[in-house]
Amino acid sequence: MSLRRDQLALDLIGAILDAILAFSGAQDLAAAGADLEAAVGDLRAGAQALLRRAALFTPLANCFSLAQRTGMSVDTMERLRATIAGLIVSDSRSVLIRGRAMAFCCIQEARITAATTYTSRTEVDRVLGLVTAAFDVSQDAAADAGDAASYRALVGLRALMVRDLTERSRPLPRLVTYAFGRVRSSLTLGQRLYGDAGRADELVAENEIVHPLFAPRAGRALSA
Repeated sequence: MSLRRDQLALDLIGAILDAILAFSGAQDLAAAGADLEAAVGDLRAGAQALLRRAALFTPLANCFSLAQRTGMSVDTMERLRATIAGLIVSDSRSVLIRGRAMAFCCIQEARITAATTYTSRTEVDRVLGLVTAAFDVSQDAAADAGDAASYRALVGLRALMVRDLTERSRPLPRLVTYAFGRVRSSLTLGQRLYGDAGRADELVAENEIVHPLFAPRAGRALSA
């Protein structure tokens, strides 16, 4: 029975590590990616011994931290969390491992938002909704696993994150839509919308304009 239980946990750990590598930017960033791949390899090799010593979670948390350093966005980290949440578990130890992995994703999402400079209140509101929903699910998973430490940590971190994003969003403008009757250059749009052609690059980035001389007739701009 113990061997069967160990194998269930090892299969879950392998699936979590596969997902971390799949969603990270490890292949695009040599140094950060190499650190992550080395940590994942070490954890795979030592997973059974770590399980038996009840020492799994520190190296597992480190893998999530290294994945975040490869440049993962909050949206990508959330897709990783959702993937882990969808992994099938059938015993109490696996429930705990999956729940901790989801919590580690939330911790990294909070770190990403803290380090991100937002330019619009609309984007802050979107991210806040995305991440708080992730915390809701992860807190429920921690409660279901009887993991009081993770539950308390998530509640406290969520409060800090919501306070931070709310305070930073207050002075920011919102995104609004615009529409003109004909195609214009991004410089002309900048002048028409902001009275400042120098802000054309903002419009190019926000609307993913392919050629700055041919901006779409409709798009999004900051309200100020």
